[in-house]
Parts: sequence; structure tokens; C-alpha cells
Amino acid sequence: MRFTAEYPILSGDDGGAWIDPAKVASFARVMEDAGFDAIALTDHPAPSGKWLRGGGHETFDPFVGLGYLAGVTSRIRLMTHLVVVPYRNPFVQAKSMTSLDVLSGGRATFVMGTGYLRSEFAALGVDMEERNELLDEAVEVIRGVWTNDEFSYQGRHFTAQGQMQRPVPVQTPHPPLWMGGNSKVNLRRVAQWGQGWAAMMGSPELVKTTRTAGIFSIEDLGKSIDYLSEQLTQNGRSLADVDVCATLPSLRLADALSSEERIDDIGKAAKVGCTWVGVTIPPGPMSAAVEAVQQFGADVIAKVR
Repeated sequence: MRFTAEYPILSGDDGGAWIDPAKVASFARVMEDAGFDAIALTDHPAPSGKWLRGGGHETFDPFVGLGYLAGVTSRIRLMTHLVVVPYRNPFVQAKSMTSLDVLSGGRATFVMGTGYLRSEFAALGVDMEERNELLDEAVEVIRGVWTNDEFSYQGRHFTAQGQMQRPVPVQTPHPPLWMGGNSKVNLRRVAQWGQGWAAMMGSPELVKTTRTAGIFSIEDLGKSIDYLSEQLTQNGRSLADVDVCATLPSLRLADALSSEERIDDIGKAAKVGCTWVGVTIPPGPMSAAVEAVQQFGADVIAKVR
């Protein structure tokens, strides 16, 4: 079992510690030393004030942020969890992905999604109704420029004639491409070309906000993994070919659960097919979060391993 966590960005809390470059670097190294396998950043380039006031969260640009984290760490993987692919031209997206993989020495994992904030799509000039088609097109382009010396493509909004990308990614044949989101179409995408699936577990409110199917328990998660397994078989693949990650509610470090309870849930997730679990770092003072991460590393990660 491997462990990932999204780095929380809180510009107004704890005197801005969460966005202070030196403290960002220090916290990433704390996660690395605690045994975490990946650190993640998500993607909201143009959120509305209404969304932020209603429980949304601040973000860095994921590629800028992860590029910085690559330079201050040595082992931990750098994960977009997740990047909203329809927001960007796919060639620009591929260049950002390649750059991160090269400058991290091959430590990049890309969790991709279609997006869900209608106002953000409007602010970026992207038709939300086209998001599925734009994502599928982008994946074709990203994989195409990574596996062809010169790549030509007729897209919905562009024409490519023998485009090249240099340098090429460090990881071969390319960095892992995961899909985030619970819909069956996303699971079918994973089965066709993906290296991983990042499930979203949470409340009915989260499901409504993110416009995805509900996964409320490990039992629900197991049913979705069974569906993924069926789709993989139809594509000549198996669960052994992909990673499955779920951010478990029991791994919210702000909650007062025992290490035994957390380890028990991790075991249940592994039993249904998870290979990664997501941990939620507590917001608020960074000093308290550092302590929680270190304790989790000693009491849970070390014991699971």
C-alpha cells in the first residue's frame, strides 16, 4: 500500500505559513521523511468567490507548485490530483507534464479529470458541455506526442502537422496517466488506456458539487473496482495493470481515530483492490499538521509496511 496527500494551501491561516516557500519545502520533506509516497496538488485556475466562500479551497498552479516541490525533495512522487485537462490546449498540457517529469527525475504521476465548476469553465472560455470530448482528444494528443517523433492531429480547435516535443519524458513509455472521478465512463477510460484510477469518496454534498457518481463506503468502492476489473478484462488487461487510489474518510488526520482503526480501514481498502490511499492533512496551524503527519508516519505507514 502506498500513501498520498494533497498539500493544503491556506494563504490566510497561520500567518501565511502554508504558502511561505521555505515552509512549503520543509513540510514536503516532513511528508517524505514520514514515508508518504506522493504529494499532490490540485487545479483551480479561476474559481469563483462564491465557491471559495462555500467551502472551496485555494490552489497553486499544479505544475509550477509540483516543479518547486521536485527541487526540494528527492524521493516522493509529484502528483496532480487532479488536473482539469479540458482547461488547456493539449500540446501545452503535454509540455507541462513532460517538463515536470524531466525536472523531477521521473517522479511525476498525472491524475486527470474533466472538471465540474461551470463558472470556472466560463471564465476560461471553455465550453463545459464539451469537457468529455476535450479530455478524450487531449489524451490522444498527450499520448501521441509522447510516442511519436513527429505527431499530426486534426483537433476540434487546432491542426497539428508534424509537431515534436523535446525533451521527452524520463519515464517510459510515458508518465503514469490516471483518471479521477467515479463515473463509468471514467472507469472505461482507465480500462482502455490508463495506469490508475483515483476514486472520490465523500458525502452526498461532495458528490453533488463535483458532479460524479457517489462512493460512500469501502463496499461501494469495491463494487466500482469490480466494474473496472470487468472493463479491463474486455480490453485484454487486469487489475494488476493499474493502480487504484481512494482518499479514505478514516484517514482525515484531524479526526480522533486510533491508528488501529485507520490500519483496519486500509486493510479493507487493500482487500477490495486499492493500491494507494489518500490522506487528508488537517488545515490550520502548520505546526499541528507537521505533528499529525509525523505521528501518522510512525503509527500507521510504518506498521502497514
